Amino acid sequence: MKYFVIQGMLKNSDEMTDTIMKEHIAYTQKVMDAGQILMSGLKGDMSGGLFLMKAESLEEVEQYLHNEPFYKGGIQEYAITEFMPHYCNENPKEWFDNAQ
Repeated sequence: MKYFVIQGMLKNSDEMTDTIMKEHIAYTQKVMDAGQILMSGLKGDMSGGLFLMKAESLEEVEQYLHNEPFYKGGIQEYAITEFMPHYCNENPKEWFDNAQ
């Protein structure tokens, strides 16, 4: 399995609609429920988002992103960085509890 940090960069937020947002949430939730996305969130400056994803290959991630509603709608583009984790917190949810 490979691991990826994906950075979403808004390029046309004027195209954002409630319908596309709901499609984005549902699309992301399916992959999160399948255990491929560890976490996802907005950047502090609201210029896009970040998420951590695992997949068999870069091509699998690219296929996922090319079908993502924000990408298809011309709203967001993505930068993908593969990384190899060396250390992991035993309870990442607890680590982020104070983030909200």
